[in-house]
Amino acid sequence: MNSQRLFGLSLIVVSALALAACGGSSNNDDPFINPIGPVDPVDPVDPVDPVDPVDPVDPVDPLPTTYTFENTNGASTVSYTGQTARQMLISDLVTKLNSLERSADNVPTQVASDLNFYICLDAEIRDADYPPTFKLSDDGLMIGNSTMEANDRLVPADVSSGKRICNKIAGEDKADHIIGGEFFGGTAATPLLQIDEWVALVAEESADTTDTISTATGTANIGTPTVSEDGRNYRQLLQKFILGALTFSQGTADYWSIDYGSESNLTLAEGKTYTEGSHDYDEAVGYFGMSRAYGIMSDAEIKSPGYADNIVVDGLIDVRSEYNFGNSQNCAKRDLGSADNANPTDFTGEVFNAIMIGRQILNNAQADATETSPGSLSPDAEAALAVQIEIAAKTWEKCIAATVVHYINDVQGDMANFVGNEFADLDNFLTLSKHWSELYGFALGLQFSPFSAFRDGSVPGIDVDSLKTILQLVGTAPVLADGTQNGVLFNGASNPAAARDEYLGGLIEARNILQEAYGFDATNVANW
Repeated sequence: MNSQRLFGLSLIVVSALALAACGGSSNNDDPFINPIGPVDPVDPVDPVDPVDPVDPVDPVDPLPTTYTFENTNGASTVSYTGQTARQMLISDLVTKLNSLERSADNVPTQVASDLNFYICLDAEIRDADYPPTFKLSDDGLMIGNSTMEANDRLVPADVSSGKRICNKIAGEDKADHIIGGEFFGGTAATPLLQIDEWVALVAEESADTTDTISTATGTANIGTPTVSEDGRNYRQLLQKFILGALTFSQGTADYWSIDYGSESNLTLAEGKTYTEGSHDYDEAVGYFGMSRAYGIMSDAEIKSPGYADNIVVDGLIDVRSEYNFGNSQNCAKRDLGSADNANPTDFTGEVFNAIMIGRQILNNAQADATETSPGSLSPDAEAALAVQIEIAAKTWEKCIAATVVHYINDVQGDMANFVGNEFADLDNFLTLSKHWSELYGFALGLQFSPFSAFRDGSVPGIDVDSLKTILQLVGTAPVLADGTQNGVLFNGASNPAAARDEYLGGLIEARNILQEAYGFDATNVANW
């Protein structure tokens, strides 16, 4: 995504707003009806500005280029601090996992408690004693804003107090966020129990200094405290699965699945500048995790996460608005991975464009809203909003699915480096465990969106059983150099080579299902 692609946003607005205009009422309160003349298809900001007959692209009053929306008094209507706080908690959980060391002195119950500090400790207790760890590790820039001192660091409570991870995991806040009442593909009964299981296992690993593997150069001590002998990397599993079971689930199954046309969602929240519906939409965007400058950043900047000089004007990165978290970065990574192919993806552009159009529709709808009187969202405008939400949700999911494809390819490469029935070296084992765990963690999270091609019947032959097949083929641990998975020769194979070949064939089958479900280009799939 970069500024050159923003012109495409105007073209997308044409179709979205044309839909909003069809069959609409002539009531001037409808934000898509132009009382002077025809609907301006490229100017959703000012509905009474007539179309320029010479140049239909309005250079004066286009959509914003950043995620910035204001009311008629010029006050911001955007707010998603609670989501940013949880993104920070996930980041700090990863920092804590990365800081673990294997030691016989470790007490597993204490290690698990230390990890649960970030996941499920009572927020009032935690916020009073939170270590200020959130910072940019590579270049040393502070996370903050221009009012902070040079050595300050933001913690989640500085953004939004009282937030936890565990109470927003799918199924914990609302039962129907486990869609169909069934959590599948894991090793526990619910998503939160899956997280708890992995926390307990990584805590045990950290206290075990005896774990070894066999390599072509001899026996090697694993050393890394988050990796088990069967090839699971719990640091990767926890982070990637939480990005699905928390952020992806909340964004799609909750905040983008509300009734935006209801009176309550068109009324200003008490004491706020935004309607409940606009706020819910923002919260979905907060869980996607993009910087508000996402649309004017290059894919390389989003991936790093890097920052253009024209975005960070005060020399500091404000985590509340200028940082790209988790899933939003993966969109850029996959775009970069296909950039040199015949049919490159533009996931960052597609998701940003849809998000912006949808949010502008809601901003228009709240123009006349008060705390006691709702704004106006016509049926056609609501239909246009639904179209953009579906595009945004499905593109977000494509970024995750393409990342699963990427790690399938990586696991294939790791297994190609085996030396006979041995790992080439310790690094070969650790790399396999990392790539497989990222693959499995992301794939397990694909079940949480109601907009998914695995659930909505939009792709012939693809349904929820297709996703279950993918997870069965991936399994709950990688196949190791000796052909074993979870300590047993894979699928009853006659020898290690046959076991590895069968597993690799299953991964290709899983990749093919993903290609079909999401309409991915074959060259992109092969090269991600």
